[in-house]
Amino acid sequence: MLQQKSTDLANAKSKGQEEPRVSVIMPVHNTRQEWLDTAIGSILGQTLSDFELIIIDDGSDEATQCQLSEYKDSRIVHLRLEENMKAAIARNEGLKIARGQYVAFMDSDDISLPERLKKQVEYMESHPGIGLVGTRVGDAEHPRRTERLREGNCSEQIECDLLLVGNVYCTSSVMVRREVLRREGISFTNCFPAEDYKMWLDLLGRTEFGKMDEVLVRYRKKKFLPRREEQEEIACRIQTKSLTQQFKVDEEEARALVSFLHGKEVLEEGERLLTAVKHAIARLEAAGYEKACTERSIQWALRRVFYRTRTWRGQLRLMQLPLAEVMRFGPMWRLWCLMTRGIL
Repeated sequence: MLQQKSTDLANAKSKGQEEPRVSVIMPVHNTRQEWLDTAIGSILGQTLSDFELIIIDDGSDEATQCQLSEYKDSRIVHLRLEENMKAAIARNEGLKIARGQYVAFMDSDDISLPERLKKQVEYMESHPGIGLVGTRVGDAEHPRRTERLREGNCSEQIECDLLLVGNVYCTSSVMVRREVLRREGISFTNCFPAEDYKMWLDLLGRTEFGKMDEVLVRYRKKKFLPRREEQEEIACRIQTKSLTQQFKVDEEEARALVSFLHGKEVLEEGERLLTAVKHAIARLEAAGYEKACTERSIQWALRRVFYRTRTWRGQLRLMQLPLAEVMRFGPMWRLWCLMTRGIL
């Protein structure tokens, strides 16, 4: 299945060369030529030069194979999968041979800004307890559009957000300590398109998380992904499984809570929802998470539900739920939601 298209890795091991500081893992499958050139160029042009770029050709067509073969940089390791195995399997093949102290992930159509690797390595070395760090990201097509960083950007808040809100990291902005992944035996699970989210959840309790308040990656929206409803259905299943298996939340309550926080269900029984929220908070408190962090995460998720609610009637139903402790949305916020959704 796997062919090594370059002898760089074997030569490096046989010559006893020093391990690179960073291993960048980039799966490629029939990426548009100009996007692929830009993505690879953005890594080769990094201000930190002590890295290896592991490019995994995930069963691409002949044109992409020829394009990849033109790159002769000594820092590139070429691998090829004969069949398209999807990004999770391709990244895992890269992880098997990665030699860097840190592993950075990169999609083949995104753009890393020149100081991305340098600044992330500096961050990791100044925060030895953090095993995974991401950055803010911008839009590759519209550079002025950038992700806003959440308040309370500590590991505990990020973990609560992962559990109750969803995936808060863009994969192409993530750097992890290789030693953490190998020590815990964690790799990607083939649950497209949420394989990255599943890995972050698997790391809960095994390391700390960070996020840098700086745009170091420009992200290109993936047009080949399933519809948002399908993506959220997969995310809901992963969240529910994590809450039930890792934190012992009752499965029925976890499913109802996650479904509600994704706007898939407005529970008629408000008290039932309140009970699910209280039990989830209690379980997370028992695991060491502060109540304030879990409440902020729930409030963030509720803001998303409000924003997607297109009528005053629907918003009124939400306001009538017995969640006063976390639902602090005034009339101006509700009006803003409706106006920006094009309703008024």
